[in-house]
Amino acid sequence: MKILPLVFLITALAVAGSASAQTNTREAFVSAAVQDGMTEVDLGKLALTKSQSSGVKQFAERMVQDHGQANAELESLAKSKNIQVPRKLDAEHQSMIDRLGSKSGAEFDAAYAQHMATDHAKAIALFEDATKLGDKEIAAFAQKTLPTLKEHKRMADRMTARQQ
Repeated sequence: MKILPLVFLITALAVAGSASAQTNTREAFVSAAVQDGMTEVDLGKLALTKSQSSGVKQFAERMVQDHGQANAELESLAKSKNIQVPRKLDAEHQSMIDRLGSKSGAEFDAAYAQHMATDHAKAIALFEDATKLGDKEIAAFAQKTLPTLKEHKRMADRMTARQQ
């Protein structure tokens, strides 16, 4: 009786492992990175209009500039490899913008700062995984972009601490 649950668990883990392996492709990376990058730019633009803090606005300007530049570079790389690039935000990313857009003032600043810290932690993990992909050019792009993402994370953490 105890063997059946163990067999089920091993099978479930094997299926989950193969599913994650299937999503860890250059196409999946490009799609996720472009979605995240477009979101960072849109949220930065939103912060420029909604924030009360000069520090948050400076950070937002940096997000628009850095993520806009990285997006353009990744899109060009993807096109050279015939990888489809998303043109608009998916529902999940649009929802993030909508949620933050419903806030204003100090509430917006605190939520934006926290969101940036969380999102940059996720972005760092995504780009670190991409450095291990078999595609040398995409891995090199991810490696080159990581220091900037890590700097953004440090900046977001400091901004979050100031908002509390």
